[in-house]
Amino acid sequence: MPAKRKVASPSAGTNARKLPEWITDHFKESLNSHELLMQITDISARGISVLRGMPKIVKVLADVEGNSDHPDSVKKLERAQKESELAGTEVEKDFPVLHGLAVVALWSWMEHFVKGFVALWLTHRRDALDVPAVQKLRVRLGEYLLLQKAEQAQFLVELLEQELASPLKRGATRFESLLQPFGLSFQLPDGCGQTLFELQQIRNAIAHRSGRADRRLRSDCPWLKLKINQPVLVSRKMLHAYSGAAGEFLLSLLYRVGDVYSVDLRPTEREAANSSTEPSP
Repeated sequence: MPAKRKVASPSAGTNARKLPEWITDHFKESLNSHELLMQITDISARGISVLRGMPKIVKVLADVEGNSDHPDSVKKLERAQKESELAGTEVEKDFPVLHGLAVVALWSWMEHFVKGFVALWLTHRRDALDVPAVQKLRVRLGEYLLLQKAEQAQFLVELLEQELASPLKRGATRFESLLQPFGLSFQLPDGCGQTLFELQQIRNAIAHRSGRADRRLRSDCPWLKLKINQPVLVSRKMLHAYSGAAGEFLLSLLYRVGDVYSVDLRPTEREAANSSTEPSP
């Protein structure tokens, strides 16, 4: 996994660098689910690799027990051989199916993270309901009042998405469009925006085009050098680049939220220098 980014810790004896718990809890929970996704993906890759040697193990055990000709043993060996062949293909191509599923999950994680955060912002910040974009929403009052408070905020986020056409926007602008009305716009690190854009396009190809490149993907991401109808193979390196960009997005938003609360979370030059010289795990 990519090296974790470190946020500068508060100076000793000061309470000036604190954020409300509803903010830190959401970021912590989201970060944990992000890390779990990447860990499960890596563990699954190792498990698939092990399957390549299973036919030999199954055969040896059947021979030792003297039942290698038994129908159940034959079926078990055939199944192990098929799984071994599939695992071999995955390993040889750097786990494209596994990484493709992880790409779809990663983009969904980003959508859940941002929409959940905006819903919390609407729930806990009185001024959030006063922003023009929210004031313009057409709400069916009867339907809205029947919802619990947390559901009301989620309801407003869905309406806001429709009003801003956020699902139709591309790359990081998909999420920035929801954050901008609340004064939460921010600058992404160099290269992060393009990587997130690539993540979205690869995700769309996997989820909607059977994992094959079309003219739009080839035109949008020429640096991938894909051919039309070519299978889109997501390597470990690509997945970890997407994961790193998603983490950069989360961190950049956290810094911006800190600014709103007059809490400077950005590392000092000294802390940043120390972090950059630490070896990756």
